[in-house]
Amino acid sequence: MVAALLVGAITAWFLGLRLGVIAAVATAAALLIALVVPGMSLAIYVIVIAWCAGLYFFGKKISLITGQKGLIGGPAVSVASWAGQAQAWVRSKLGSDTKKPGAN
Repeated sequence: MVAALLVGAITAWFLGLRLGVIAAVATAAALLIALVVPGMSLAIYVIVIAWCAGLYFFGKKISLITGQKGLIGGPAVSVASWAGQAQAWVRSKLGSDTKKPGAN
């Protein structure tokens, strides 16, 4: 199941948290199937390794094509935007946005 967490983390890094969770659940399900079905484990591991390698080499291109911002581009930017808005609101309420003397 460590493989499912790694696949989810790598996918979330490049394609966003939602797709990372979906990839982790799909990988966990595939690994559970590989435990039950004889001869499937090698195929499942090859697919998981190919997915991770594909994301490593083509992750930036895929995220640009699909418009996904990834883990750092999505939630982190949203939090920074929210913090900037809160800071501007506090400054406006405290009056620190006053114009400097001599500025028109």
